[in-house]
Amino acid sequence: MRKHITLFLTVVAVLLLTACGGEKSVEVGSYTVTVIDPNVYHIQDYNASYPAGEYFDEEGNLTHFNNCSDMYPIVGKNEALLIDLSNDIKWADNAAESLRQLVSERIEGKPLTITFTHNHGDHTGMLHAFIDNKEISYALPEKDFTRLVDRLPDINYSFINEGHVFDLGGIEVETIEVPGHTDGSVVFNINGRDILLTGDAIGSGHGVWIFNTEAFNKYASAVPHLISWIEDPENGVNAEQLRIYGGHYWQRDWFPELEGKEMGMSYIHEMQALIDEIKAGTAATE
Repeated sequence: MRKHITLFLTVVAVLLLTACGGEKSVEVGSYTVTVIDPNVYHIQDYNASYPAGEYFDEEGNLTHFNNCSDMYPIVGKNEALLIDLSNDIKWADNAAESLRQLVSERIEGKPLTITFTHNHGDHTGMLHAFIDNKEISYALPEKDFTRLVDRLPDINYSFINEGHVFDLGGIEVETIEVPGHTDGSVVFNINGRDILLTGDAIGSGHGVWIFNTEAFNKYASAVPHLISWIEDPENGVNAEQLRIYGGHYWQRDWFPELEGKEMGMSYIHEMQALIDEIKAGTAATE
């Protein structure tokens, strides 16, 4: 386990146990798309010519870096939801067109709502691909997006907070607030599927970026809140089967023991243990 903390930056890296793996992936333009559950898709902004992650030469020099970011379309009987809009791709032509096409093909004409795990540019980057489509609505976590809508006065939006449920028809997606990485960070639970889509709220393997002491204090309360929510029988989550999909899937490369499977509940428990060590002043630091 790697543990790092400074006065204004905390990077939390935790040992993960496994849940279950995903399906085969296909390339669509500058994206790679995977079916991770019926009517649930995982889009990553990389392809074979521009792979995700870090590559080094024999001397240890960085030769390639793509901090690939993830999007998750969920398609119900009546409506569709798209979570996050990845990096703003500059390395490929027609990225916006490719993204619109692959989303359109999967939602099959259903009304689309776009939402976000948090307001950082590597998760809102392709907003320009959809912003002119007046038929799309936006559901914005209020604590992060109040200022953004001031710059986008023409979009059809509503604010969401803890407990908001997207009823897509046969699929419900519930919102849980996990502040720390940002004040308004949220995660989304696909009810009845044991799938948690987390953005950067709990990290994707390399750790969680917490930028100041105030944010860490919020995070120290948010993680036990998330654990309590998952373990509450009324929410119907089988913690032993939980699959966690973060906002930068490639970052699982620090944990080869996953062997292609997903992060599970023990990731969050290990996060809580590390938070407790940091609060007690006993965590290893660099």
